[in-house]
Formats: sequence, C-alpha cells, structure tokens
Amino acid sequence: MRLAFLMPALILGGAASAAPDGPVARAVMAQELFDAGVATRDGLTQIAAARLAAGITMQPVPREPKVEGKGKAEDAPLPLDAAQMLAAARAAVAMDETLGILMTSTEATAEVLPKDSLRMSEAALAPGQSHLYEMPAEGGVALDIGVLAASGTRIALEVAQGEQILCRAEGLCSVTLTESAQITVTLQNPGEGAAGYRLLTN
Repeated sequence: MRLAFLMPALILGGAASAAPDGPVARAVMAQELFDAGVATRDGLTQIAAARLAAGITMQPVPREPKVEGKGKAEDAPLPLDAAQMLAAARAAVAMDETLGILMTSTEATAEVLPKDSLRMSEAALAPGQSHLYEMPAEGGVALDIGVLAASGTRIALEVAQGEQILCRAEGLCSVTLTESAQITVTLQNPGEGAAGYRLLTN
C-alpha cells in the first residue's frame, strides 16, 4: 500500500530521521522543505515540513534592531507558521486520497506532539535594507541563530563579534564563544522587493 511506503519519510525525530538537533535548526529545515515542496508541487514534502514545524513553539520576544538603509516594508508578508503550513499542505493534497489520509493523521499528531521552544522576533526589510541586532552570547554554550524569510524572498544572515565575522549564511548560524560577550546579528535584504522575516534564537 502506498501509505505504508510513504510513512517512514514522516517519522521525523525517529531513528530514520534526518532532522537536525535543536529547534532553531529544525525550524529552518521545515521552512526549506516546505518551500521546496511548494516549488515542486510535492504534497508529501509539504506534509513532512508542516509536521516538523508543528513540533516547535515560537515564543515572541521584542527586539529593536538598528536600521541601515531607507525604505518601507510594513506590508511585506511573513513566512508561513506551522498552522498555515498544515492548511497549505491540506489544500495541496486535496485531490490525492492516499495523501489525504496521511494529512489527516499528521494534523491529529501535530496536536499532541511534544514541542521544543525557541525565541522569535518578527520584522520586515525594504530592498537593500539591513537590521542589526545586539545580543549576548554565553561562553561555552552554542547559540543557534536562524532566519525564516517569506516565500520567494531571501535574507542574508551574518554574525559578528566586534570586527570578527563568525558566520555568514542564508538560514542558520551556530556560534560558540570561549567567553561571554556581545555579538551583532545582521540581516540584509538583497532582493528587489520587501521581505518579511522571523529571527530565531535558542
């Protein structure tokens, strides 16, 4: 039966899972998987991504960035949250009976999944604009920093300590300092349109 064949791909967090450690890394992976599923019209991938996202609780944290560059981005869309991913996945598999059964099981499971938490701040960037966040990093403890961008947009992520660049990426940085210190997280919109984002930390 097709359903039995597909099920192992959705056992995220089990022995066969490729899900990364830490809620920030999993949230970034879920977003990347979902976007890939939408781009390829792959309902199974969208279901798997939504299930992964549903295992994470995002706790809103107020952060005020330093803004570099001009422009307005108040109406920029934000990335989909777990509930919106589940709804979009449901619509994507509406015509597939087998995946519809799997979707129903996924929705029921999502309600009772044990959840890991992370800290989240929402904002938006105008084209070419940057947001700089100052935050503490505890010595000897890994600090995971992720950014989720709305579908079709890109956000460049950079983490620095003073003049030293610790990480440049699109999606996820993990840094461990030898001693506690302040770091600067810079998010930059290299695109031609406004981009909403969620900044994630553990």
